[in-house]
Amino acid sequence: MIFKRKTDTKTESKEYLKKAGKCSPKGLKKLLKQIEAELRGNENDHDLLIAKTIITSRLASMRDSGKIPL
Repeated sequence: MIFKRKTDTKTESKEYLKKAGKCSPKGLKKLLKQIEAELRGNENDHDLLIAKTIITSRLASMRDSGKIPL
């Protein structure tokens, strides 16, 4: 039996990827928590992993520059 992959999940992960690039600094932590929750169900989604990496690096650079507190 062949199972088809859900296309809704792929579309949703692409949206998270777009949001990660355009999100304001205040919304980054909230978006990161949403992405981590989605990753618990699907650890092989490359778009979600890329979005998580983008957000994590943006948060780290903002902390280093002093824009957001630790």
